[in-house]
Amino acid sequence: MKYLIKNLNGLIRIKVPSFKEACKIYNIKYIEPNYKIKLYDPYFSGLVDTDGTIVYNYAGNRIECNLEFQYNEYTSKLNFDNTILNCKPFILIRKKSYARKGPKDYSSIAFKFQNVNSMLFIYDYFMKNRLYCDLKFYRVTKIKSFIEIRKYKASPINSVEHKIYSDFIIDWIKYENPLWYKVPFVKNYLIESNK
Repeated sequence: MKYLIKNLNGLIRIKVPSFKEACKIYNIKYIEPNYKIKLYDPYFSGLVDTDGTIVYNYAGNRIECNLEFQYNEYTSKLNFDNTILNCKPFILIRKKSYARKGPKDYSSIAFKFQNVNSMLFIYDYFMKNRLYCDLKFYRVTKIKSFIEIRKYKASPINSVEHKIYSDFIIDWIKYENPLWYKVPFVKNYLIESNK
C-alpha cells in the first residue's frame, strides 16, 4: 500500500479525501495534483473508460465524447481544455436528484466534446490512448467512416445514400447493446434499413 500511495501521490484528482486519509495513515505528505490535463494525457482516456460515454447525437448528426461526475471541489478543478488537440469541452453544471434511501439532491458537472469539428481529433486522441471498454472503443473507431457518410442523413429516404447512413447507425447502436432497439430514433432507421 505504501508503494502505491507514494507512486500515485500527485496524480489522484477525484478521490482525494480517501487518498489524503491513506497518506495520513502512512505518514506521507499529500501532493496536490495538476488539474490541467495535458495534451494526449492518458488520464483522460481512463476517465472515459470508467465514467464517460461515446454517443451518437441524433439531432446534431455527430459523435460525441462526454464525461460526467458529481460536482465537488475536486471535479470542478478538472481542466480538459488542452487534452484533445484543437478541442475544448462545453462544461455543464446541473442539479440532479435520486431517491435511493430518501430523496437527495446533488449537482453534476459534465464535460462535453460535442462539436462536429472535434470528431476527428477525438478519434486521433483515442487511437493514441486506447479505451479498454470494447463498446466505447468500437464507437470511436467508427468516427472516420461516419464523417464520410454523415451528409447522407439528409438524403431522400429511398436513396442508396440514406440506406448507407441507416445501416451505419443501426450497426453503431447495435454493437454490444442488447437494448439497442429501444433507442428512440432507431425505429426510423430500422424501417429504412430493412427496405
